[in-house]
Amino acid sequence: MAVAQTVVSAPYDVVAAQTAGLLDFEAFPTIPEPGQAIHGLLHAPGMTLGEGLAGQVNYGRDGFDVLSGSPTTPISVYVGDEASLAVAYHAGFGSNAAFPLGPDGFAKRSGRGEGALAFDFELPVSAFALRLHADYSDPLGSRPAPGPIWLHFFDANGELMHEEEVFPDTGIQNFGFLSSHPIHAITLTHRDPGGIAIDDIRYSLEALTN
Repeated sequence: MAVAQTVVSAPYDVVAAQTAGLLDFEAFPTIPEPGQAIHGLLHAPGMTLGEGLAGQVNYGRDGFDVLSGSPTTPISVYVGDEASLAVAYHAGFGSNAAFPLGPDGFAKRSGRGEGALAFDFELPVSAFALRLHADYSDPLGSRPAPGPIWLHFFDANGELMHEEEVFPDTGIQNFGFLSSHPIHAITLTHRDPGGIAIDDIRYSLEALTN
């Protein structure tokens, strides 16, 4: 059962000011969408990015990735046989960003942005933030509104510490979180019809001392 008030929302800039970890995808070539498919796990200092946590099953429902089951320990992330991410220049961010690939895969527009993400930290973290683009603004109102996004925070035993449900607006959204207990892994799933892109992931690199 999730521990009440363990993880709380915080402004992105507040989290960014106190975190040394950063994954911004600028090390990849700058290629217009659809960009390049990324096969295998993506490693950054102190963090590994995949599509799910070991012990979870990733299956498709209505064109989106869905994670089911509890993580096994020690916690680790995995990717399937197909690419789980694409990296491309994103006009909204004005920089490279990552698109999690859903059941339809990289080859189809309907697959780019519909996937799940899993973040595994080498040392437990107390702060985490990311920037997310749900869809471009739609003055004519012809596209569906952005859908919900879920973040799940796990401890070293694979127990769920906190679940956060957010309903993004169009354009760039900034999300930040602070925790009084060690976070060992985070998953992100969603049902946004336009697909999501993420950038500027921030996380603490030092272990919690309390």
